[in-house]
Amino acid sequence: MNTATPEAPSGADFEARLARLEGTVEQLSQRIAALETRVDQGFRWMIGIQLTMFITLGTLILFKL
Repeated sequence: MNTATPEAPSGADFEARLARLEGTVEQLSQRIAALETRVDQGFRWMIGIQLTMFITLGTLILFKL
């Protein structure tokens, strides 16, 4: 049975892989921040539309009486 152990990466290889991972994490952080901004804007639009609808309905009901 051959139980070969994987070779340890060299210092330069390890640094390159670590830098690549850091870059990936930074990109993910930026994408998450952009997504949060879009969700916040969508939520504000939804609240604005609902408030407008309730004010309009309230006005219609008030003047119908």
